[in-house]
Amino acid sequence: MSSQLSGAGDEYVGFLPEEPNAGVSAGPAWRVLAVDDDELFQRATALALRDFTIFDRPVELLQAGSLAEAARVLARERDIAVILADVVMETDDAGLRLVKGVREMLGFAETRIVLLTGQPGFAPIENVMVDYDISDYCLKSDLAHRGIKNVLVAAVRGYRDLCTLSAARRGLQLILESSNRLSCARGIGELAHGMLVEIAGLLRISPEGIVCAGAADERSNRTGALAGEREPIVIGAAGSQADWIDRPLSHIGEASIRDLIMQAFRAHASIERSDAQVIYFPAQQALAEYVVYVQTPRSLARDEIELLRVFMANVSKGFGNLALIGRLDRLAFEDELLGIPNRSAAIREIERLRISALGRGARLVLIDLDNFGGLNDAFGVSVGNELLKAVRGPLQQAFPPPVFLARLSADLFAVVGDAEAVTMERALEALSQPFRLGGTTLRVSACATQIDLDATDGDGAELLRAARSGLRAAKRRGTGVALAYDPAFEQMAAKRFERASELAGAIAAGELRLVFQPQVALATGRLAGAEALLRWSRCGREISPAEFIPIAEESSLIHAIGEFVVREACRGLCALAEAGVDLPVLGVNISARQFEIPGLVDDIQAICREHGVAPGSLGIEVTETAVMGSFDRVASALQQYRDGGGKVAIDDFGTGMSSLEYLLRLPMDHLKIDRAFVSGLESDERSRQIARLIIEFGRRLGASLIAEGVETQAQAEWLRGQGCHIAQGWHFGRPMGLDAFIAYARTAGRSPGT
Repeated sequence: MSSQLSGAGDEYVGFLPEEPNAGVSAGPAWRVLAVDDDELFQRATALALRDFTIFDRPVELLQAGSLAEAARVLARERDIAVILADVVMETDDAGLRLVKGVREMLGFAETRIVLLTGQPGFAPIENVMVDYDISDYCLKSDLAHRGIKNVLVAAVRGYRDLCTLSAARRGLQLILESSNRLSCARGIGELAHGMLVEIAGLLRISPEGIVCAGAADERSNRTGALAGEREPIVIGAAGSQADWIDRPLSHIGEASIRDLIMQAFRAHASIERSDAQVIYFPAQQALAEYVVYVQTPRSLARDEIELLRVFMANVSKGFGNLALIGRLDRLAFEDELLGIPNRSAAIREIERLRISALGRGARLVLIDLDNFGGLNDAFGVSVGNELLKAVRGPLQQAFPPPVFLARLSADLFAVVGDAEAVTMERALEALSQPFRLGGTTLRVSACATQIDLDATDGDGAELLRAARSGLRAAKRRGTGVALAYDPAFEQMAAKRFERASELAGAIAAGELRLVFQPQVALATGRLAGAEALLRWSRCGREISPAEFIPIAEESSLIHAIGEFVVREACRGLCALAEAGVDLPVLGVNISARQFEIPGLVDDIQAICREHGVAPGSLGIEVTETAVMGSFDRVASALQQYRDGGGKVAIDDFGTGMSSLEYLLRLPMDHLKIDRAFVSGLESDERSRQIARLIIEFGRRLGASLIAEGVETQAQAEWLRGQGCHIAQGWHFGRPMGLDAFIAYARTAGRSPGT
């Protein structure tokens, strides 16, 4: 007849808080080793424990008659729940030596040991219990009323609880180690596959399963290309299911697996079966819905299920972290407007190539759209953005992967890749086609430069800086220019920086001055006005305006210099008036960058009032290209100046190829014919045709025509015959200082060409 013990204290202490009273399921026998040289006691023990069960598991009794026999048993059988050991056997301390060997040599920490002795007081009970981790110390004579079964139940309970704690500790350690390995995953797919492998290791089964990604949490944007799909996608697979990766769930071969996964997605819950575990990850933690299907060849124990739950809860955060990292990576390395890499990504790619063998044959090309700021001002930022999107397509077609395309700034693109495939000529050719934006067709031009990745030392940012010097050199030569990088550009840039530093102190040092070039009425020969021109003398050397004006315009110095010119012009007008010279108008050049400052016209008018100069006496001249660069802003300022009584001249007319639609809307009093057309009047029919068109255009607009660069009598006569009103140039007078100009103005009626 079998015996079964149960009662108070039988509750299961394990992983499952939702089932606090669940007992250990039936399983292998509790192994009890009785070590005693008393054969009578051994027979009595065997009889007492026959058919005995504890917590629904039978007791298997192993017996040894000496310390040596016990050692052999322990070497062979390691899963021992309880050891009943007599203290005195072949030696007086054989039992204590056995205990020491079990704890210190074999490392059996969970095994419970009950010491038995037939000689009361032979070993001090308190010392033995403390020093040797003994569960109980009984006199054999006491077992009659205590009962060996009761002693064993208490010992097995202790063993069971210690095993549970150890299993929990080992499980948590496994989770920690697995999580550390998975933390190295670089993408969602890699994490998914690694998770299946780690689950198999935790459960000691073969890796068989798949991971499916469903809809993304709307707060998380997209988890790469995996989230937001209409049906779940297999993003990870192992074992016999490995061929299903990257397929929609509906394409996988086994309907039973497919149905289980869809059931978990629809119910937003995990499913537990004897042959599989289907774990659901909510979007709140993983930033997208995921379902993991793990095939199990056996039913999992409750502690294994709980271990799996803890592990999967930890992994779900890993999915969320990777999604966040992906979003941060896109924010850091992707252009928000065009969805292509940005400047940071370009620098990363340059550095990646430079540290690899591929860098030696690689090249960087920069492409900068011409007059993109003017396009934004004329048509609006939305049109500018649409143009950038339109430009992206041809560039991507011209430079397909593995060539790297990035947007560095507003209208600046970079292309990085093999030198044979990446050329500035190919880049400009890609942009040669017209672009259709809504109902408007636009043609754009661009400047470009190219540089080999090993052309300079330093990091990727340093290479970009060097390439920008080549691009600036190209843009200074005009629109649509392609110019390869030259180390001389760096020297030029250094020289320009040095010149800018010198220019910054030129006003205070008195190095800047104005000269005046007369403008003569072709019909009468009388002085019709003058143009104030800026000159810079440093250390006895004249520095060309063509050298320092572009430097000033590239920096904020142009604003201070512009104010200086207006003040000096007003002082010159005052000096002319005091000398009795009635100059109809003195023109000053206004740079396009000066219009960037709100209130420019108000400032000019205030300076005129400060010097007592009538608004109509000071004219402002702007180039055609400056107007078209920011049409609305410049046109509004020019209209404001005219409304206040001032005069406006459009300089270098005919060189900007502007739209007639905009020219008709442009406020102006004078059109200045560029010297490039005037110089060819005597020999070039094309120059004469253009000059006629400009004169006729000005006449229709009601604007006065001023020809620049008139150097011969023949040129003056031709212009007069065509109806041009005013001329300036060396034929009538070179730029001169104020005193010389005053003297000239007093005798202007006898100047050449009258």
